[in-house]
Amino acid sequence: MARSSFWSSTIGLKVAMAVSGLVLVGFVLQHMVGNLQVFAGRDVYNAYAEFMQGLGAIKWGARFFLLGMLVVHVGAAVALTKRNLGARPQRYAGLKSQRTSPYAKTMAYTGAVVLAFIAYHLAHFTLGAVHTEHFGALDAQGRHDVYTNFVLSFQNPVIMVTYLVSTIAVAAHLAHATSSMFRTLGLSTGRLKQPIAMVGPAVGIAVALGNTAMPLACMMGIITV
Repeated sequence: MARSSFWSSTIGLKVAMAVSGLVLVGFVLQHMVGNLQVFAGRDVYNAYAEFMQGLGAIKWGARFFLLGMLVVHVGAAVALTKRNLGARPQRYAGLKSQRTSPYAKTMAYTGAVVLAFIAYHLAHFTLGAVHTEHFGALDAQGRHDVYTNFVLSFQNPVIMVTYLVSTIAVAAHLAHATSSMFRTLGLSTGRLKQPIAMVGPAVGIAVALGNTAMPLACMMGIITV
């Protein structure tokens, strides 16, 4: 099969979706671990943010790479969805749904929420286009005081609830997508089948716990400015 026809085939699209998904899952986990440093206090968190911003060309290269992976992932998902719908333009009378998880049934919806959340998250903490009250402030050492912006933002009930709902959607999406990704790449077979089947739910639970702990801690006064 020619290279062009492989990437335009259903299996090619599934592989592209799986590989790009693997990269994006890795980023989500790394991003969460980095943000969990907010529990260590202002100095540690602001130092981490300054280090990340100081990476220069590496930072921008990583951003463009992740954007490319996101475009590939979404593009493959849309193309596969269109093919599935086109293969069965009309519903069969009396068709019973195959046994599948709630996560699988809602992947399109959670995926849309994830995209909206990414745009909102970037506008909030990266671009400062929304919730600008505490964006751009400096700490005592002249660094961007992202710690204060983080904590005070999540003391706003509307922002906190928005992030909590979005985080649950992200976790649900990753729980199914990670397991599906391993199956597509042919890794979920033999003795590895059962252990790998647990990876997706584990990733979903980790993301849900980690990314809800931070806004809740800010709202409850566990993390303070």
